[in-house]
Amino acid sequence: MSNQLSRRQFLLGSLAISLGIPGCYKEIINNEPIRATPPSKQSNNVRYYEKNAAEYAKYRQLFNKRIKHSPKIIAVCLNEKGVQEAVNYARYYTLPVAIKSGGHSFEGFCLNNNGLVIELSQMKAMHYDKATGIFTAQPGCKLGKIYEYLYQHRKLIPAGSCGGVGVAGLTLGGGYGLFSREYGLTCDNLLSTHMVDSEGVIHDSRRDKELLWASRGGGNGNFGVVTEFTFNTHPAPENFTSYRFKFYQLDPKKSTVIAEHWFRIMQSLPKSSYSAFVLGRSVLTILVTDTHETASSQLTAVLKQLEHIASRTYPAAKQPFLRALKRYEGQPGPLNFKNVSGGYYKDFSDLKAVFAQTHGLLRKQPGTIFQINTLGGEISNPTKEAAAAYPHRDMQFLGEIQVYWEEDAAETKAIASIQALQTLLRNHGINKHYRNYPDIDIPNWQQAYYGKNYARLQALKSRFDKDNVFRHPQSVQPKTG
Repeated sequence: MSNQLSRRQFLLGSLAISLGIPGCYKEIINNEPIRATPPSKQSNNVRYYEKNAAEYAKYRQLFNKRIKHSPKIIAVCLNEKGVQEAVNYARYYTLPVAIKSGGHSFEGFCLNNNGLVIELSQMKAMHYDKATGIFTAQPGCKLGKIYEYLYQHRKLIPAGSCGGVGVAGLTLGGGYGLFSREYGLTCDNLLSTHMVDSEGVIHDSRRDKELLWASRGGGNGNFGVVTEFTFNTHPAPENFTSYRFKFYQLDPKKSTVIAEHWFRIMQSLPKSSYSAFVLGRSVLTILVTDTHETASSQLTAVLKQLEHIASRTYPAAKQPFLRALKRYEGQPGPLNFKNVSGGYYKDFSDLKAVFAQTHGLLRKQPGTIFQINTLGGEISNPTKEAAAAYPHRDMQFLGEIQVYWEEDAAETKAIASIQALQTLLRNHGINKHYRNYPDIDIPNWQQAYYGKNYARLQALKSRFDKDNVFRHPQSVQPKTG
């Protein structure tokens, strides 16, 4: 569908059905369950691919190459009606359902073994309403395309930097990135959703505030298939500036000293900026970005402090907005890797006792990175807490641990290195984690991801999916008893 379609054309019901345009433009929502009647594989709304089909491998592919899950059947949905039909198919054949849009789930929760996968990559219509500033997207939309589309209107939604990530999983798990300190999490800018539950009923969160609350950070693959998202938008800058600092020949003692400096310096970071602390075996990169046309006095003071302690300072890179974002899109994949949450921290005191040991373990395994990202700013705005299931607003920093390898034979040792790092951090009290950086080995993941909100999410699970049709190894479970 052309992005140049007029709103009148966009609203045409017949076109909406044939092209899978977001359902909020329909005058009537089908809120009746689809009966579990024998489903047909011939449909204009969904295509089913079994393992012997040529298209199966294409739609099974994930960004993480190490995930080898093999669904019994993949239902590629073309519109909301197709999602309903796929749910009916799964119910009729009593198949567990996983939900895949961008395919970037680090632990492969968007696939399953011998179940049905509802695949949403073909549902990728977008619409921006100039009068209201509201942006509507289907779940197959990816961030790179969203940034390009919205920049025609000089707008953005605060999202991640990896262009291939789907907006659905990012939003449902929280969603942070380069603009979140200024404008909040992706989920904070979510205005409404449509969701198909396990009986094929379509729910509109404009009439169900609890569904909207859960959609703001309550995780993906838990309650149903979200077929439409509407967001508030913000002005996009004409230019985007990044600053880079390098530190060489580091050992655990030196890196600990620098880390403590960085945490302290970041207390003065303006809301328009973001920073990442990216530690390898012996080299550290500190990145700072800013959306303002010229650096504020506050940011200038931060940069001077970093320059004073860095081995090398690179010239400021000021580029047009879209070109600048391309620098952070990452490799297209698929790649062999394991990327997990390294936990949330309020300040360096949460890591001080264990940081040197963490770097010591990191140095033992090639291809391992310990990255710490700045949160705070609008993410920590207390007025947002009650409106969203995302639970960790008081935490100012988020860690992530990554390891990459080329040959399959290196996988066991690489994963063991991540497990050792996670165990070390857990034993020193790091027990809050980001849902979009899942780790299959995290104990008590219910509280780690969702804190005190897990019981409330369970109540919603019981309402929308009491039979636990939508599930993966760390999905919310229905309440029992």
